Amino acid sequence: MPLKIKPIILAVLSLMLILFLFVQGNIFKTASADESDSGSTIAGVKVSGLSEDEMKEVLQQAIHTWIAQPITVSDGVNEVQVDPAQFVFDLDATLQSFETTVDKPWYAFWESDRVVHLPLVLTVPEGLMSNIETVQSWDAEATVNSVATQVSFLKEHEISAVLNDLTTIDNERIALSMDAIPTEAMGVSNLVDLLNGTILYPGETFSFISKVGESTANNEAKDFFASLLYNVVLNTEFQIVERHSQEKIPTYLEPGINAAINIQYNEDLQFLNSSTSPVQINATVEGSSLKMEIFANEKNKEVLVQVSNEEIAPRIINRYSENLSVGQQKLVQEGSNGMRVVVTRIISESGSTIEEQISRDYYAPTNRIVLISAQQSEQTTTPDTTGTTDENGNPIENTETPGITNPATDTVPDGTQNLDPDTQIDLDNNGLPDMPASEGEEELPEGSYYDKGGNLITP
Repeated sequence: MPLKIKPIILAVLSLMLILFLFVQGNIFKTASADESDSGSTIAGVKVSGLSEDEMKEVLQQAIHTWIAQPITVSDGVNEVQVDPAQFVFDLDATLQSFETTVDKPWYAFWESDRVVHLPLVLTVPEGLMSNIETVQSWDAEATVNSVATQVSFLKEHEISAVLNDLTTIDNERIALSMDAIPTEAMGVSNLVDLLNGTILYPGETFSFISKVGESTANNEAKDFFASLLYNVVLNTEFQIVERHSQEKIPTYLEPGINAAINIQYNEDLQFLNSSTSPVQINATVEGSSLKMEIFANEKNKEVLVQVSNEEIAPRIINRYSENLSVGQQKLVQEGSNGMRVVVTRIISESGSTIEEQISRDYYAPTNRIVLISAQQSEQTTTPDTTGTTDENGNPIENTETPGITNPATDTVPDGTQNLDPDTQIDLDNNGLPDMPASEGEEELPEGSYYDKGGNLITP
């Protein structure tokens, strides 16, 4: 009886072993084939049952067909065209990887052929990264990897770009500017809507006219808005590409910290993000004030802006009028000081300091203009003192008044009455002529004089 039981036990054990191996084989087969179990593929091309040369031939045909159409990398707004022919496909390395993957160990002779789906081994073109980096909003490295994966499987030619993660861009505020909105600035809220939340990537240049120049805001609002933006940018390491002064000192900020926009003459405010990370520019209206902020992942550099100025006094301009009576004056325009302003920026990082002069502005003074009567009172050496008394009420004798002469009749005490009047000019106000008469000069006939040409005129 025991002899009959042993064959039965052996048969049962053998059956269990066969079932176990069958299940294990199916599990491996399922794990190896992620799409179907109809056969292995390389880049979507079926290669099961083909020799190495046959696999090369069908893969070359598939590659040739696929590279005939350009690759488009896009995020829905920006796009970059990539030439698929620039990729280098290594079929030898691809087939070697395939053989290594599907090869079965000798002890797994009972297993069915493994089904795998492999990509092509390829080399990414050198210029791909630089092309992708032209779009600042893309994560260049992740996008290049996505393109390489898509190409290695010869999939669709439309590839979605991977966007930068901006969730941490507002971690730290690196610059702030805030000031009251002038009453004449109309449309500031419209400018805020256009600028707020702007992302500026490393190496990207911001243009005020391109961003908000077509706003319905008036010129005063645009100048004010641009000035606050310029002020906040000054407190970063950004490079100032273009900026124009208002030429008049505005009521906001301080002299030298302002910007003017003129769309007609293409006078713009431009600056370059010369940092290594993207930033976000925010603009908000808080009450009657405008607040401008710049945020970044972190602040790596300290920035100090210095403003030095020199006041310029106005000139006094006298204008003569026949309509004013003798001695009368009239103020036409009050004067005010002008200013020369120099703006310097100092950037510090890890113990090193860079100082640069940003601008030199000149604000012209407003000259004082006075209107003076062109009529002159007649002066005589023997003024009529009839009826004139001194401070004590005593009559004043009719005597010559010192220092007052009549050029037509009076003699000059120093004996120069007949000298050339051009030699009697006293510019230094010392009471003496600047050009004394030559010694031994003969006295001219009475009433004679020299004209401007040096000719003697005798009446």
